[in-house]
Amino acid sequence: MPLSDKQRATLARDLQRAIVRVAPDWTGGGAHDPGVTMLQLFAFILDDLQHRLAALDPPGHRLVRDLATRAAALAASLDDAAGGGGDGLTRVNYFTGMILGTDDFSVEQDYLRHRLARLNRFLHGSGVATGLEVTVARTGSAASVTIAPGFALDRAGNEICIATPCSLALPDAGAALMVAIAYRERPCRPVPTPGHSADPAGGTTSEFPSRIVETFETTLVVTPPADAITIARVQRARGRWRIDRGFEPPRVRR
Repeated sequence: MPLSDKQRATLARDLQRAIVRVAPDWTGGGAHDPGVTMLQLFAFILDDLQHRLAALDPPGHRLVRDLATRAAALAASLDDAAGGGGDGLTRVNYFTGMILGTDDFSVEQDYLRHRLARLNRFLHGSGVATGLEVTVARTGSAASVTIAPGFALDRAGNEICIATPCSLALPDAGAALMVAIAYRERPCRPVPTPGHSADPAGGTTSEFPSRIVETFETTLVVTPPADAITIARVQRARGRWRIDRGFEPPRVRR
């Protein structure tokens, strides 16, 4: 029995979420994106196989098994690309007398960060975990959106934490905009590094950031960036901006 349009859309959405878990850099945002084309092709193939399953001969069954094997191998290769290599993640093997450098500490941080991101992607997916409600406020003729505190995970498994309400001014014209949030990193607390050869002034001292703040970026855009989470949609009608109550933001799995 062929799939209905609703079943086909559900299958495409589930495939899209599965691909995001193993390949967080895949965008799949537009109708002409190669990833979307592949999803549509797989949905068509599965629909056709379901329709013809009872009539498949032994070579056909072998073809289906081969397709499944190749799909599993593709998923494994995508996982390696997203997680740190075919042999798994790498951590530092400490021993007495070992001379440690910046590369060793970077590897140690990367191991923990990649492991947490992989856990987030496979266990929870991406989307809003809690909070982040969006409201529209008006002051005279001006309007703005306010994002409430909350927590979300992006496609790469990065945590986006908004601790205090933040606001964005809405334009005076337009039809519809997406409210998007994205994970960002900001270097801070520069400290002097004596004798560093990278000093642009050619002296003996240069300053480099000693900390990195894991923060976020909020935007009002027509098309959100590939690494952003869309948490709301606002529409302008009769000269006033309103929240589109029909829009459902993606949510993580509990």
